[in-house]
Amino acid sequence: MPAPKGNNYAAKWPTPKERQAACKAFCDHISHGFSIESFPDASRKTIRYYAEQYPEDFPPEKLEEAARRGLLFWEKLGQQGAQGKIDGFNSASWIFNMKNRAGWRDRTDIDARGIFGTPDDAQKMEKLKPRSTEQIALGVMAILTGEKAGDDGNGSGSSD
Repeated sequence: MPAPKGNNYAAKWPTPKERQAACKAFCDHISHGFSIESFPDASRKTIRYYAEQYPEDFPPEKLEEAARRGLLFWEKLGQQGAQGKIDGFNSASWIFNMKNRAGWRDRTDIDARGIFGTPDDAQKMEKLKPRSTEQIALGVMAILTGEKAGDDGNGSGSSD
């Protein structure tokens, strides 16, 4: 006999009290700098389900605050390490952690994406690219003779 419709037999946290306790445990977990994936009581998918289905028991503002506190934990750790307050602080490990955890990127990554963002941008960069001595010489000859340099790309520039 199938279970009646609308039942919550399979619910991990069927009552508001249990959901609120789960939310508190989850918020405590991530506010201490741990990832969502390492929460022992439920998966990311389960937490997301309960946050969407029961926003009164998993308030978005509470979840966001806990996530900010978790990020603050890691930023404080980096600050203390940079100030020399942590013996043996591994800055490279911390940087990779922040890139993965907080989406941090090197500025050169951002700048490069900005330059080569579209095909039009790539064409603009092509025009600025250094030219070979042969290309420069052909351009100068074209200016001096009043003729157009060869557009065929073979470097002859000859009209014969």
